[in-house]
Amino acid sequence: MKFTHIILILISIVLVNIGCSNEFQVTEGQTEIPVVYGILSSQDTATYIRVEKAFVDENISASTLALDPANLYFENISVKLRHVSSGKEYPLQRVDGNKEGYKRDSGIFANSPNYLYKITRNELAFVPKQEYKLVVAKNDGNILTESSTKILTPLSDAKDDVGPKPGTMSFGYNSEFQIVWYPDENSVIHDVILVINFDETKNGVTTARSLDWTLTSGYSEKSGSSNSYSLGTRGKAFYEFLAGSLSPNESGNQVSRYFKDISIKIISGGQPIKDYINIGLANIGITSSGEVPVYSNMSNDARGIFSSKTQFFRSGMTLSKPSLDSLRSGIITKKLNFQ
Repeated sequence: MKFTHIILILISIVLVNIGCSNEFQVTEGQTEIPVVYGILSSQDTATYIRVEKAFVDENISASTLALDPANLYFENISVKLRHVSSGKEYPLQRVDGNKEGYKRDSGIFANSPNYLYKITRNELAFVPKQEYKLVVAKNDGNILTESSTKILTPLSDAKDDVGPKPGTMSFGYNSEFQIVWYPDENSVIHDVILVINFDETKNGVTTARSLDWTLTSGYSEKSGSSNSYSLGTRGKAFYEFLAGSLSPNESGNQVSRYFKDISIKIISGGQPIKDYINIGLANIGITSSGEVPVYSNMSNDARGIFSSKTQFFRSGMTLSKPSLDSLRSGIITKKLNFQ
């Protein structure tokens, strides 16, 4: 499962638990609890932050309340990002995510409108290692909630941040394939994915295909005392993954495949994301109570997460000749009919 998917799934669990719980009288009197989700990246062309409110009513079921957008969204609030060192503030504009190409998944909550708060890179270009504060306030100036994060520095081939270097990959059956990367000190949790690209021909029709091989998800084990990470896997696992993901060439399924290249993808997140995932996963499983602990790094008893992420992507990695030979004619993958 991809790192971003883990975050989205866990935040949806927390949103459901808060929104439907009868333990929190969050709309009694003038009290409203914000629920915030914001992940900043210097690589994004636009940033979207979700700001909603928790709700409960002793006389109306949560499933009914969830269908009314008035119960989900604040009116008359401002959402700003502040560059901490300069003090300069940048207001975000409320938009309908459905019209921005980000449709809300169907579920218990109303999916239209899908209000988000947006700012583009032209309006605010995040600077790596700089700190930014999210401020959600009522129009009278009262702060509903706020939180700060430092922008993560992207990994770079220009600085040799990721090994193996651009070029050729080798997957020997009895050898270890290793990826090493050197993120900044605030990048503490990582997904590492190999994207295997190939062409597939069936019935005379050729289609470009790719497979995501997730080597690790939520990885946070440093290599020694330095701020480096190392991940190793058996070379044989590469062929086993392909054999388990693709149908063999046989009667009734005549197929030919042509290997193209491999891309390396590393998605990294800050400490709040690591804490959020670890706390969320701590009580999910066969021995758990079934209750998901609430994690939040938002002030004033608000719920949610505000942090930073970054993504490294390198395309065009080829296979060594011995690895190509193993792919084509090795015992594990020869039935896949790679040419």
